[in-house]
Amino acid sequence: MNNNQELSKIHIYLRKSRLFYIPRKCYAIMLGIRKHGFKAQMRWVSGRISDKIAQKRYYKCLQITPEERQRQKEQQYSTSTCFSILVPLYNTPEKFLREMIQSVQAQTYGDWELCLADGSDREHAQVGDIVKEYQQQDKRIKYQPLEKNGGISENTNACLAMATGDYVVLFDHDDLLHECALYELKKAVDEQGADFIYTDEAVFSKNARKPDSYHFKPDFAPDDLRSNNYICHITCFSMELMDHIDGLFRTEYDGSQDFDLVLRLTEQAHKIVHIPKVLYFWRNHALSVASDISAKTYCIDAGKKAIGSHLERLDIKAEVESSELYPVIYRVKYQVQGNPLVSIILSENQADAETAQCEQSIRNVTAYSNYEILIRRAGMTWSEAAAKAKGEYLLFLDSDCICTQASWLEELLSVAQREDVGAAGGVVSYPKNVIRDAGITLGVGYYGLGSCNFYLLNDDHDGFWGNFYYIHNVSAVSDACMIVRREYYDQAGGMDDGLGTWFAGLDLSLKLRQSGKLNVVDPYARVGFSHNDMINWEAKRNANGEYADETEQMELLKERWKDVIREGDPYYNVNLTKNSSDFILGKL
Repeated sequence: MNNNQELSKIHIYLRKSRLFYIPRKCYAIMLGIRKHGFKAQMRWVSGRISDKIAQKRYYKCLQITPEERQRQKEQQYSTSTCFSILVPLYNTPEKFLREMIQSVQAQTYGDWELCLADGSDREHAQVGDIVKEYQQQDKRIKYQPLEKNGGISENTNACLAMATGDYVVLFDHDDLLHECALYELKKAVDEQGADFIYTDEAVFSKNARKPDSYHFKPDFAPDDLRSNNYICHITCFSMELMDHIDGLFRTEYDGSQDFDLVLRLTEQAHKIVHIPKVLYFWRNHALSVASDISAKTYCIDAGKKAIGSHLERLDIKAEVESSELYPVIYRVKYQVQGNPLVSIILSENQADAETAQCEQSIRNVTAYSNYEILIRRAGMTWSEAAAKAKGEYLLFLDSDCICTQASWLEELLSVAQREDVGAAGGVVSYPKNVIRDAGITLGVGYYGLGSCNFYLLNDDHDGFWGNFYYIHNVSAVSDACMIVRREYYDQAGGMDDGLGTWFAGLDLSLKLRQSGKLNVVDPYARVGFSHNDMINWEAKRNANGEYADETEQMELLKERWKDVIREGDPYYNVNLTKNSSDFILGKL
């Protein structure tokens, strides 16, 4: 063994050994302070600590009282709904198999059937023996041994062939259901008419009572799903919806067969409901995808293929590639159609705005060439500025921005050209690589209007479940860097001339959302801010990016959008903190 191999082993040991855990963390924090500044790094550390503490306590919130358990079991329903739970078995360890079956039998809602198709080899004949043991006591359990293991899709299709229920629930052979899972699914069917339902989930290694992590998901977010199967578990859908898509699992997508199915189902669903409760426990073990994607590398290409087919069905021109973060988090690269004119409107929001520097940076670095630059001087209204624009697309940009990325405009334009997109925003960073603007979450923050997502956190972190590596949906974006189709801008009534920067962008975003359009953040479109602006604007903003001295405009928008705010932000899970939009678990 040579010296380089020995050195490599030492590096691996230092990176992974628990003995060096605290020194590693301290060193990482010091590097963060040096790169991003003390304030930003301490905010990040504080958030992570708070999140870890809250997650350790969260399991207690999932437990129900004996009285509630009995009430759910005795509840009477005016309509019947049978859930067919599909579980393909393959060499399932006895412990996992028994725990899986028992978690179904423990459901407080009793109208279900458990459809088990067994592709285990001869050496694992005990799988069938164990299932038959439970079958003798519970006739709701259906079992079918398969002549051969046909792979995950064919085996799941065999489960589906056994199903006679009204709704299908997908369930892995080594995972667990919360005892209220079917009860909550039934509520979504009865109260909301859902034909597609999904829930939050937990990942655990040894003990389901001590999960490693929780996945608190947004409500249905097409752009998030297009890049990352965040829906995952539980997935539940009506048998009728399956009929609309010729609903079989397709063997050519094995490894991401569930992703392919979810994309096809959500394209056709009439009512998609997200239940923001942890009702599924995903076991993380040596051979599971939750543990290591290298255990099932074919998932990566199958996922790309599933997204590609989805885009083709929707007639959307784009390329799909794995992100830098994780192989099965995908980056969808939309293609600019034609050569439309983009009117870049630079807004001067302070007397010492560095407009000339901003304009020069645009001309020096921007690869897309068909644009015009207009300046909204102090005292000029949004309407006056927009009236001078000749472009098919309006791009609002703070005049203190510095453009350093050649593709920034092309990125934003390619997304804004989609017919379903209202406003698209980029990520705006201060000089020390901390976030200024990256979308806005409604109803959170000190004043309850809206908070800038990840404000003053490091701009090189992963975001929430990796969303800084894919285009994702938000309720609103800031006019610091916002593009909108001129046609949609006019239909929405344009920017409110009575509102200043940030507030005008928030208001326009909500008007576009109200008209049925999607607002998105594209993290691959990035611009910077000048040092002077960081000092000036931090003085105006509080810790959440809220403009603390603009209470009149805050109150106006809170009244205007009170019903929307009261409903909650669909892209921000109700379990997360309301103090900011840092996407950390709220205090329990």
